[in-house]
Amino acid sequence: MPQRTVSITIPAYTARTQLGSILAQVAEKKARFIITKNGKPTAVLIGATDFDDILEELDPEFQKSLRVASKEYQAGKGITLREYLKQRLASREAG
Repeated sequence: MPQRTVSITIPAYTARTQLGSILAQVAEKKARFIITKNGKPTAVLIGATDFDDILEELDPEFQKSLRVASKEYQAGKGITLREYLKQRLASREAG
C-alpha cells in the first residue's frame, strides 16, 4: 500500500533548529513541510523525488507524450506489461 503523504506546517525557527529531524521525516515518511514566517506560508520542503515528479509533470514534452499515449490507448494500441516484456525478451533472443 502506498505511503500517505503528510503535510506539516511549522514556523521557520523550528525548521532551522530541527532541520536534521525534518529531513529524516521527508526521506523516511515522505512528509512535506510548509514553512511559515510570521504566520504566513513562505516555503515548502519536499523530497527530491517529489520535486523531480512535479517538474516532470510540468514539462511540456512529458505532457505531450501523455496525450499521445492516451490517444494510442484509446485507439486500442495499448498492450499489457506482460505482452511488452514478452516482446522485449523475444527481440533480445532474436538479436
